Amino acid sequence: MRYSIVMPVYNVQNYLKDSVADIKKQSFSDFELILVDDCATDSSGKLCDELAKRDSRIQVLHLAKNGGLSNARNQGMAAAKGEYILFLDPDDRYDVRLLEQIEKSLKKNSAKVVLFGLTEEYYDQNGKIEYTKQITPKQGYFDSEQNVRDQVLSLECQTLFGYAWNKAYQLTYLRQIGVQFKKITMIEDVLFNIEVFRTIDSCNQIAKSLYRYAIRKKGSLTTKYLPDYFELHERRVESMCQLYQDWNMETPEELKSLGSIYCRYFLSALQRNCSSAAKMSHSGRKKWVKKQFMSSTYQKLKAFLHPDNRLLKLLAWGIRTEKAEFCLIMGRGIYIVKEKCPGIFSRLKQNR
Repeated sequence: MRYSIVMPVYNVQNYLKDSVADIKKQSFSDFELILVDDCATDSSGKLCDELAKRDSRIQVLHLAKNGGLSNARNQGMAAAKGEYILFLDPDDRYDVRLLEQIEKSLKKNSAKVVLFGLTEEYYDQNGKIEYTKQITPKQGYFDSEQNVRDQVLSLECQTLFGYAWNKAYQLTYLRQIGVQFKKITMIEDVLFNIEVFRTIDSCNQIAKSLYRYAIRKKGSLTTKYLPDYFELHERRVESMCQLYQDWNMETPEELKSLGSIYCRYFLSALQRNCSSAAKMSHSGRKKWVKKQFMSSTYQKLKAFLHPDNRLLKLLAWGIRTEKAEFCLIMGRGIYIVKEKCPGIFSRLKQNR
């Protein structure tokens, strides 16, 4: 078996058929598809069984109790038999040449990870695509630890590093290092990849958009209010800082890139705090900002908050000079744009 595709399934009855159809149409056919039913409360579990009956390459794992995304992936990984494994989401779509392109890449360099590009698809309230953006890495075949490490921060700045679903992993390598997905909201993918890339010595990058990432307004963690949203992403930045320290690669240039990422999440948190779901008064939001000025992560990155993006550059000035009111005004402005002109907001968000 060449490829194992693990697909956690939870309440995705409206999308699962299309996603599985993309897998079944793959031009490279040596694969198994493992559907992990995480105790779905809709008809997703039944649909999994129906799909498996029609194709011998599909198997279903019905978990005894709901354990969340990370657990479902870990259970699928334990059952996988392929040389390489992919973790695909069941509400997204995939190019039918995905496995073929990965295979072509591996023939040139038998890497432990193959990374590919994606298209972000933003849907409106009616389920129609209102905006798309392609994000692709530069083409490359990196065959040493240092060559791979030189790419990581650039990939993180492009938002390509953190995802698990835009990569094919050598399964024996994952088992050798004993990596598992941690049960933590939003950043389980990036923590997983930090451990994968910590000792990796080979990685291929495919400069093609082979994955269609659906960002919907309803039910998505990218739009849902989370009280610890910023703390989670602050941990993400801290973990990247630690990785570069461990590699002895923490230079002012790297810290500036991490500072830009920090500003991006800071701005996102500011606008999220303005939502009614946050239940925060103006004084509460101001208290939140001042609290961030006291954090060790802020103190570490303060001198390196000089992003190239114009909008973030403006915010970075407010953060560096600890102008809480200025930061709040920017957050409120972005929140109003998001609510009144979501199309413009999507474009602002993507102008990274």
